[in-house]
Amino acid sequence: MLSKQNIAIISGDFLSGYGLKALFYEYFTPAKVDVFATVADYHDSRHSYHLLILPAVDYLVHLIRLTVKNKIVTIAAAPPQSVQSAQGQPPHLYTLCSEQEMVEQLQNILTSFESLQSGDAKNELSERECEVLAKVAQGAINKEIADSLNISLNTVITHRKNITAKLGIKTISGLTVYAILNGIIAGEDLPKS
Repeated sequence: MLSKQNIAIISGDFLSGYGLKALFYEYFTPAKVDVFATVADYHDSRHSYHLLILPAVDYLVHLIRLTVKNKIVTIAAAPPQSVQSAQGQPPHLYTLCSEQEMVEQLQNILTSFESLQSGDAKNELSERECEVLAKVAQGAINKEIADSLNISLNTVITHRKNITAKLGIKTISGLTVYAILNGIIAGEDLPKS
């Protein structure tokens, strides 16, 4: 599953970062695992990564800078029973658990990424739906989207309904995060507030 995959871990906590690295090498077969102390160190790296694991706080603070096309997992201390990942947000890796539970979490996360990557037809957006989603993420209203894409207002509404049904995400903020994480729009293309 992780064969030939490059993984980046951002962790200011040396032990946590290298502990995760050791787990990947012991239980999976990644091509490479690099640990960075900060988001800036990660950005200075010349390598490309398929999976990025970082603390939830760094994800929220650096969301716009993390507009890469790789998969993102956030690290959270709370156990899974007390915190649920919001729709459109990256999955959480909970650290207050045993080694076996950690490996199971990693396995589940990687399996879910693999099923998304395999192109489940229900979740695939058409090219036009991606264009509409990009406009939604940029803050355009339905009329503006229709005008800019030269389509009718009803067509825009239909596309938005289809996007919501396929992704299961109903909020504009959730759709925006999905668009950023999946490379549909870059963070710098978001409206400045």
